[in-house]
Amino acid sequence: MVWPWLVDEAIPAWVKKNYSPRESWKDKPFSKDDALFFFKGIEELSEIFTEERGRAITHYFNHPKFRSGYLLYFLPLQAAKFASVFQLHPGAMKAALDHGRKTGTLRVLDLGAGPGTASIAFLAWALDPRLSGSEELPPIEFHWCDTQAKIMEDGKQLVEMLASHFPRLRGKVRVVTTTAPWTRFASNFSQATSLVLLGHVINEASFAAQTGRDSDEQGLDPATLAISHLETRAEGGGILMIDPAARSSSQKLSRLRDQLLEAGKIENAPTAIWGPCLHAGRCPLAMGRDWCHFSIPAEIPGHYFKVFSKNLGSEKNWLKFSYLWLAAKSSPAPTPSQELRRVVSDVIDSSTVLLCEPEKVERLGVNALSGIHRGDVINLNERKSGLARSAPSGIVIRPRR
Repeated sequence: MVWPWLVDEAIPAWVKKNYSPRESWKDKPFSKDDALFFFKGIEELSEIFTEERGRAITHYFNHPKFRSGYLLYFLPLQAAKFASVFQLHPGAMKAALDHGRKTGTLRVLDLGAGPGTASIAFLAWALDPRLSGSEELPPIEFHWCDTQAKIMEDGKQLVEMLASHFPRLRGKVRVVTTTAPWTRFASNFSQATSLVLLGHVINEASFAAQTGRDSDEQGLDPATLAISHLETRAEGGGILMIDPAARSSSQKLSRLRDQLLEAGKIENAPTAIWGPCLHAGRCPLAMGRDWCHFSIPAEIPGHYFKVFSKNLGSEKNWLKFSYLWLAAKSSPAPTPSQELRRVVSDVIDSSTVLLCEPEKVERLGVNALSGIHRGDVINLNERKSGLARSAPSGIVIRPRR
């Protein structure tokens, strides 16, 4: 299976060979001592992400200890989020694959790529025939954009190693890198895409917006303008954006969605959005105390990943994120039933949950033992959860208790 091999063998061996300070260490198996050595960078990077994000966010990949730490720990963590969302929306993934087969090349645009985290999650999905089917894959062409060239080069080498290891991908994967701000690159990209992936870049764009960048005549900021341009190029699976579960980043994503709808950049219909939205009205959580985010119980494979998590003081038993998946005009999402509602809270005071409605949230009385949780889709007539809880091979989404 791809995940255990990637997380426990391929990445640790590659990091040790390329980032060990002594030549005599580089060709030896990754060990407990190596984990202790590289954990220093993981720990410092975790502090940057949680405490200093606005100040240091654009510079951490300049440092080898942070690049190696990201590859060992944060790449599997963030890739698991993409892998889980891929599985929550199989129709969007099928649309991407069908478009790639139809055009002869499955072109994936990965913006703010870093080491190609989202692209690696895509390849893991493609390698699982239970998810992508047993039919032969078309050629896959990744276009990565990031301001940090060195981390993209690291990721490119990992992708090439992954593709050469599995016959299903051998000779089929190509990576093209561009060093530039993602908004500028996206605004000038002219080729049709089968899928566009953005990981944690809308959140980081919110910091850039505070530096005084101007919006256009419609009041659209640079990130929204770039996404609106991509929407004209996006075919197949459309555009998937995943950001942290924090209120500021989640509400930035909600406001971007509303701006695109109100400016007519995407069709004002539920079929323009794969998820999480079931309506095309204004997001009721774009402002205020509550925000749209999700927590999925998960077990990310990897012995050393678990060691690093414990040393950080928190085992990763949950994947927490916010996301928005825009559908391509040529491959719209299915029209949701009018009886379906998305639950956007955990159970409150053992008696109610919040439901997403256009421009507002509604309260629904529930039994504390109903088994309904944040992110579930329920039928108002039946009040039964309808959201599948599963993930690609190697990532175990544990059933709710």
